[in-house]
Amino acid sequence: MMFPTWRLKIHEARFAVQQGRWEEASALLGEETLRDFLPAKRLSIEVASHLMRRAEQRFERGDSAAGWNDLQQATQLGGSDQQIAQLREDQARRGLDRVRHLLRFGETTLAKQQIARLEKRQLGGQERRAWKLVVQLISQAKELAQQGKTTKAVECLERATRLVSDPSDPLHAEFGSRIALLQEQAAKLRSLSTQLHQEVTEQSWTRVQKTAEAMLELAPEHQAARRARRAAWKAVGLDATKLRCSSDRPATASTHAWTSSADVDTMTIDRKSGKRVVAWIDGVGGYLLCLGEEILLGQPSTGGADIPFLADLSRRHASLRRDGEAYVLTPIHRVSLDGVLITGPTVLSPGAIIELGDSVRLKFDRPHALSATAVLTVESHHKTEPAVDGIVLMADSCIVGPQLHSHIGCRGWKDELLVFRRGDDLHLRSTAELEIDGEACGCESVIAGNCRVEGESFALSFEEI
Repeated sequence: MMFPTWRLKIHEARFAVQQGRWEEASALLGEETLRDFLPAKRLSIEVASHLMRRAEQRFERGDSAAGWNDLQQATQLGGSDQQIAQLREDQARRGLDRVRHLLRFGETTLAKQQIARLEKRQLGGQERRAWKLVVQLISQAKELAQQGKTTKAVECLERATRLVSDPSDPLHAEFGSRIALLQEQAAKLRSLSTQLHQEVTEQSWTRVQKTAEAMLELAPEHQAARRARRAAWKAVGLDATKLRCSSDRPATASTHAWTSSADVDTMTIDRKSGKRVVAWIDGVGGYLLCLGEEILLGQPSTGGADIPFLADLSRRHASLRRDGEAYVLTPIHRVSLDGVLITGPTVLSPGAIIELGDSVRLKFDRPHALSATAVLTVESHHKTEPAVDGIVLMADSCIVGPQLHSHIGCRGWKDELLVFRRGDDLHLRSTAELEIDGEACGCESVIAGNCRVEGESFALSFEEI
């Protein structure tokens, strides 16, 4: 006796459920030819219930891409509207809580990205729209403060504070503290601005340079201070657009001859920062991948350091530049190398210990003899922003895996993962099959913005900053 095709497919779907092959069962039950049969509807509800439970577990583990994939399948199979709505509401709450957390620590870029993810999933409704406006106001306040427009920055923060409806929210106190700091900064800038105007009138260029630098420490994009500093450089013979070299040859690591750290600072003020990506590796830690040819080390600030340390350093404390196969460390402020104070560009050797200021200690290394990529390890107690476990100065590629020559060592991994450049994009390649945001992509793929990558023996997430 021949069974109808629909019954055979339901049988296949039921067998897939018994074997735990939920994606296969979902695909079979999702076929339009089965939708009108009662046994298929009952089995669909069972599969949908399982997928919703699994989605919740994946959300709890932070694997949101896979969780949303499960929830989408459950919705298509006719899962409980109430349960689906509850899961979406939970994810909206978690997403908005993360926005609040990021804003407390001044991470407006990451907060914007989180809002965008909520918008993509149509989560949060009116509350999300309110927080989007808060994020925009905080971003505007930061930009205005950088330009020295503190009064307008305070107005933005006050508007943001009013939008945070719960007075007990820690952001109320945080915004209040920032407003107080801005008002204090405004008073200092007014005093320094008056002083700067007088010094420019008197053409006291040494004092102009010092006062302008003090203003730019408070507001790095203050246009009047930047113009005054350029005028001071020109007046005392410093040309911010030229390298001082000992010959007419193109400058290399061995031909730079800086006369003072102030000269060095002029080379890094208006430079374009390179791309930075954080690799959050499950069971291993976070690693900052810096792709620029020149990397600035210093304190966190807009337009400042590529590698920011929460330490008593200058905003731009030192620079690291890749020159062919060599890495050149140039002090802008106090820097020691292997215990010896350096006053000019110095080529780094593997194993070198860099000390910034009086306390930040870094170890420089080149794990792979055939790769120009280098690694910095923080040996002091200081944290970076964002807090990571290691820093990779990436040339053409970065090896992630269990081998001794790996730039990022991952014990327990069976496979090796290669991150490499192709044009302006970053790509991945592995001997293992890769999944990106829950979708199979073979053994090679491009890293498209923020994404989740999984292989047979590893999982990690990439986040561009």
